[in-house]
Amino acid sequence: MSADADGELHRAQGVEANNSAWELLGRDDLTEDEGEDLLRRVYAAAYHWTRAASRGPENEARAEYMIAKAHWRLGQTDAALHHADRCRRATEAAGLGDFDLAYALEVRARALTLAGRDDEAAAAWTAARAVPIADPEDRAIVDADFADAPPSA
Repeated sequence: MSADADGELHRAQGVEANNSAWELLGRDDLTEDEGEDLLRRVYAAAYHWTRAASRGPENEARAEYMIAKAHWRLGQTDAALHHADRCRRATEAAGLGDFDLAYALEVRARALTLAGRDDEAAAAWTAARAVPIADPEDRAIVDADFADAPPSA
């Protein structure tokens, strides 16, 4: 298989694993096996994104976001915070703004809340909500995704 074809295969697999993870993230009643499956999906997506054709720094940041979000969803504090911090660093290092930055701060806020670090979480929520989002439709999506943030954040 050529390098181009291989990269396209990885891109397709990354998209598939990433999108299928959202199916599980949105469920309220994950079983232990489904939680394990969720982790496998987000790590598979991250693996494929590192090898995908036309990958960019946003792929690394978004992969770390999904890993952090999965660990947060499963109540795995240390792993959620570790990957949330990796997501934020990757986002900042690449100069990503807009929704990438907002979501990097959001997942960090959630991980900090899980860790019981409420003051830091409130600051992260405030920062996440303050990120300028250029597209009004994207702003509406971000606002809806952040609707469960603490009111003081």
